[in-house]
Amino acid sequence: MAKEKEPKRANTIALYGGAFDPVHNAHITVARSVLEQLNLDRICFIPAAQSPLKAGGPAASDVARLQMLRLATKDEPRFSVDPCELERGGMSYTLETVRHFSERRPDAKLYWIIGADQLELLDRWRRIEALAAMVVFLVVARPGYKLSAPMVPGLNWEQIDAPLMEESSSKVREALATGRSLRGVVPEAVEAFIQSEGLYTL
Repeated sequence: MAKEKEPKRANTIALYGGAFDPVHNAHITVARSVLEQLNLDRICFIPAAQSPLKAGGPAASDVARLQMLRLATKDEPRFSVDPCELERGGMSYTLETVRHFSERRPDAKLYWIIGADQLELLDRWRRIEALAAMVVFLVVARPGYKLSAPMVPGLNWEQIDAPLMEESSSKVREALATGRSLRGVVPEAVEAFIQSEGLYTL
């Protein structure tokens, strides 16, 4: 009997970190745009435990945010969700997360997806020069922000062309708190989960 072929290993992986509080359609559109433009093998969504550059923590629990991501990505064969930052706890430093992936997948080329708002702040990221040596940043334009990178030695970044979308997690939470519909803003399965769990209500 012929030996079954092992599944192809993903050698190009874009890591997509964030609070995802909650995940919304703009997140999914960005991930699809990255896959299409760079023909990568996989996008890995990584919910943060606590962002170092944000004052407050997420509004929804770690379990809820993880479940919403899984619901949002379940029909996308090249999307995956990794809870490594939630399991690590504390501040979610990107360098530690990238090391985690590079140790598990030394053969893979790693990318990190950010918005133009974060591109401007890269010089404030923890040990950014070490991080810049490990990943290529994929930068998505955001309304009101210029694509302007700080002077970081070895920084390598590429612009991703994606629709300029106004959606944000804070706007989603605000809509829920005031009773507005989320139709077309978050995936249907995520909307159903939010409603069933009573998330983000005052």
